[in-house]
Amino acid sequence: MSYFRLQANIISKKTQSAVASASYRSGEELYSERDEEMKSYQQREVAPISFILKPDHAPEWTLEREKLWNEVEKIEKAWNAQLAREVLIALPVELPEDAQQELVQSFVQEEFVEEGMVADVAIHRDKEHNPHAHIMLTVRPFNEDGTWGQKKTRQYEFDQNGDILRDKKGEKVYQTVPSTDWNERETLVKWRTHYADAINESFQEHGIDQTVSALSFEAQGLDQIAEVRLERNEYQYVKRLEERGIEAQTFYHQLNQEIREKNAEIAQLNDKIAFLSAKQKQTDVQTVLHRHTSEVTAQLNEDYEKSWHFMQGRLKDNFSFDSVHDQLQGLYRWEERKVEPRQVEAQVTHAILNASHKAYQEHNFSVVKQQGFTSSDFRSLFTERLDAFEALTESVEKDQQTVDQVVAHAERTYRVQSLIVHNAFNELFPETNERFAHNDRTVAYKSNVLTAIQTNDLRAIPSAHEVNHHLQLQELKKACEQGEKASEQIRIQALIRNKLGSEKEQLVKDGTDLQGIYETSVKLNTTQQLIERYEAKAKHMDQELNALIRETFPQAKEKLLKDVEQLPLEMKTALLKHYMQQNKLTKVPTLKACLQAAKKEQSKQAMAHHAYQAKPEARFAERLGSLQKSLSHFPTGRASTELIEQLIEQAERDQHQAQHETPAPTKLRRKSKDKQLRRELGLEFEL
Repeated sequence: MSYFRLQANIISKKTQSAVASASYRSGEELYSERDEEMKSYQQREVAPISFILKPDHAPEWTLEREKLWNEVEKIEKAWNAQLAREVLIALPVELPEDAQQELVQSFVQEEFVEEGMVADVAIHRDKEHNPHAHIMLTVRPFNEDGTWGQKKTRQYEFDQNGDILRDKKGEKVYQTVPSTDWNERETLVKWRTHYADAINESFQEHGIDQTVSALSFEAQGLDQIAEVRLERNEYQYVKRLEERGIEAQTFYHQLNQEIREKNAEIAQLNDKIAFLSAKQKQTDVQTVLHRHTSEVTAQLNEDYEKSWHFMQGRLKDNFSFDSVHDQLQGLYRWEERKVEPRQVEAQVTHAILNASHKAYQEHNFSVVKQQGFTSSDFRSLFTERLDAFEALTESVEKDQQTVDQVVAHAERTYRVQSLIVHNAFNELFPETNERFAHNDRTVAYKSNVLTAIQTNDLRAIPSAHEVNHHLQLQELKKACEQGEKASEQIRIQALIRNKLGSEKEQLVKDGTDLQGIYETSVKLNTTQQLIERYEAKAKHMDQELNALIRETFPQAKEKLLKDVEQLPLEMKTALLKHYMQQNKLTKVPTLKACLQAAKKEQSKQAMAHHAYQAKPEARFAERLGSLQKSLSHFPTGRASTELIEQLIEQAERDQHQAQHETPAPTKLRRKSKDKQLRRELGLEFEL
């Protein structure tokens, strides 16, 4: 067995939902009455095995998962109430799957159900080396008549005559005590011990010459000596003496005291070892980074050197790859959300003023009115709005000059910092594939790994055989984020445009609020111009994803890849996201499975679009033509059902053929030469 594990934790109403927890563990869609929403999570690669066990006196409805946990959330009124206890147990990999399930069922029945708890069990086998079971347990007992019992009861105090004591006010003296021992520490110890015994019995039945111990701390990764479990009477005796300030002299209590002292010494020793190890690694990484920093900065030209010093002065003591990256992303957000829209607004305002002036000169007063002017007050309104336009233009020019200057410095510095990170990482991980050596989408991950080595965060440091796998997933993650952002920008602006279009039509129809008509017209046309800009970015991102799909599925036939390239950007993003999320070192998802996931995502979009079409603002988009009306849910187009089914079919045929062919070499991604678009999309830079 890889390790022994039994741990328990509480699911609290303060931060969690019992229904959502049960849905996630069982893989079943459940409706939460408290949240008034369906709880549903991504399907697992290996479906969980789930079942519910109950005591004989518990009502039959407790076998219905959705009703069980909704009833739990109803009965627990307090905002921070305990809803359920979850016990997580590791299953011994040496046992066959049917024996694992039998072990879980018998253990749950004996330890929990026969003690009065309802147990909702889910066995997970997503990872072959880590089968485990989640056991959600009710924390409130049931009465014999099947109704909910009390978590706590009153324990009255009696005098020498056996009468209930009363306080000065004449009220009965009592203490509130738990109605069960399910929260006691010794109960958890008992579960751990009994589970170890159950595993050992199962090993013996199946002829496996191994044993496990509940006293092992291997699961926590600690070198400690396990304490001896005290019997209930001895434990309570020790507690009573401690409350009186007296040290118990029983053999096992004294033994546990000695064990605690030894464990403290071991912990101190481990801390020293970890500190020395971290210090050594920190020195190594810092030395490597310092050397590469010196080598790269020594070759900077005048512009790059000036930018390097500028950012050092701007960031001061916090000058690092992460801080420069955050600074650059902040500048891009400022430019995208503030500067660029105002720039477009100035261009649109200029065009509207020109068109209005021309229409006025040509006595085309219907057009004049549609832009928020009247023939009688045209000159005064035009002059007022022209002054505002000139002030806007001046402000935009100042902002643009500022952002251009600071962004240029930040971009140059970021390129230098990226090169340093790449070079240092490649030296520490010589197994890095050439494809990822200076890949702009992996540099942030590489920086995080270098930091993890410095801080001795072993969980974040990849092993030699995992490094390229992680780098590939990071590249896909960044590309999917960029693809989603590109289409989301179009979708949001399309929704805003539709709303503004409906508002303007109503304002023009009323004909009284001239200023409202003018301002709405400016906003409406600004939004449409932004849509066109974002569409250009989406097209560029679409080409990037085409190249990534070719790299991700090198065995796919050329015809299939060309057909996949015809899919809209959203489907390509969904396809790669599925690949990234389901990719394991030993097993990768097929192109067919990824296409099916993309099809499912488009179906969800179609349902949302159908609901949106009933809204008033959607009717404005319908009058714009086929290329504009569906942007709110299909920003880069919609694939036909026939095309998707054809691609899935072709992928399945190609998969069977590929099993008997030699895989084609992976093709390297072609970098785009359009650096302006790359910057607007938030891509890191070629070095």
